Amino acid sequence: MSLGTMKVCHIAFVVKDIEGEMEKWAMLLGIEKPRIWNIPGPEAAPTLTNDQIERYQNCRISVIEFENLVMEVVQPGEEPSPWKTHLQKHGEGFQHISFVVPDKKAAYQAISDSCGVNEFYHIGYYPGMSYAFFDTYDMLKTELNIKIEEDNTAIIKTILGKIEQ
Repeated sequence: MSLGTMKVCHIAFVVKDIEGEMEKWAMLLGIEKPRIWNIPGPEAAPTLTNDQIERYQNCRISVIEFENLVMEVVQPGEEPSPWKTHLQKHGEGFQHISFVVPDKKAAYQAISDSCGVNEFYHIGYYPGMSYAFFDTYDMLKTELNIKIEEDNTAIIKTILGKIEQ
């Protein structure tokens, strides 16, 4: 069994100083410094880490769209997050590679079979797509981010209902 795709959606790096890093990338590539913004809260994109609803109020992100690939750069905030955990465990640098897969069940099984990781630890929901982080660092020296195009309207409504309680 395999992921079912050879198309990489994006790669992601974790850094301590996103302003400085994006200035360096802009200089190297001869482009304007990319926009930097805060990762949206659960009202816009609910996320759960180890089944707990998360708020990443101070996580900052920037994106560079190359001709053939997208690169994300994330600076974690003070609150717990997958990016902060990665920074603490492995330092700055490459954090994950992301694939959009056609079959979630097959992709998850392939990760289990190939990497020995049976569950994702972090998941985020947008209305038309979800993503899940698998800690495959021991096997692949990176995490996997698996994206699935699906209607998440009902899941988002349920999560937001829990936040309001």
